[in-house]
Amino acid sequence: MNTRQQGFTLLEILIVISLLGVLLVLVGGALLGANRAVLKAQRYTLSLDEVRAAQQFLRTSISEALPLDVTEDDSQTDGFFVGGAQRMQFVATLPGVLGGGIQRFTLQLTGDQAQRDLQVAFARFESPAQVSVPASRGEPQVLLSDVEDLQMSYRGLSPKGQPTGWLSDWPWSRRLPQAVRIAARVNGPVPWVTQVIALRLNLSSGAAE
Repeated sequence: MNTRQQGFTLLEILIVISLLGVLLVLVGGALLGANRAVLKAQRYTLSLDEVRAAQQFLRTSISEALPLDVTEDDSQTDGFFVGGAQRMQFVATLPGVLGGGIQRFTLQLTGDQAQRDLQVAFARFESPAQVSVPASRGEPQVLLSDVEDLQMSYRGLSPKGQPTGWLSDWPWSRRLPQAVRIAARVNGPVPWVTQVIALRLNLSSGAAE
C-alpha cells in the first residue's frame, strides 16, 4: 500500500518566515520605544532631582546669611554680603549633613559658552570678630550643570531706609538685602522656576556706609 506523504510547500514556508519577520520587527520596535521612554524618564528624574536639590540648598543657605565679614584678607573692604548678577558671597551656617559650622559661601557661574555650571565653594569662617584666612577650602561643587544663563538680583533698603527695586548688583556690602531672586535658564528637560528667597535675619538697615 502506498502512503501519500504530505508536507509544507516552499511557498507556505516563505509566508511563515515573512510573518515571523514582521512580528520580530514589531516586537523589536516596541522594545526600542519602551527603552527610549525609560531612558527619557530617567533623564527627567535625574534633572528634576538636580534642580530640586539646588533650589533647596540655595533657599536654606541664603536665607540664613549672617552679618559676618565675607572678606578674606586685610587688603579688601570689609562687608557682610557681596552680590552680583552671576556671583554672590556671604557667610552662613552649613547644614550638618554637609559638615556643619559657619562657612563662607561663594556662589558663581563658571565655565565657557559650551559648558557653564553654577558652583558653590566653602571656606570655614574662623573668627566672626576679625577678618581671618579660611582654615580650610574644599573644591568647588557643582550645584546646577549646563546653565545657559543666570541672573541674580537683590532687593532691600537703601542707607536712607527707602525700599529698592530689584538690583543686579547689591551696592551696600555692609547691609544684608531683604530678598534674593535667582532666575536661570537650564539646558535640560526640567525648567528652572525663578526663586525668590527672603533672608531670615533682617539687617537691611544695618551698619552705616
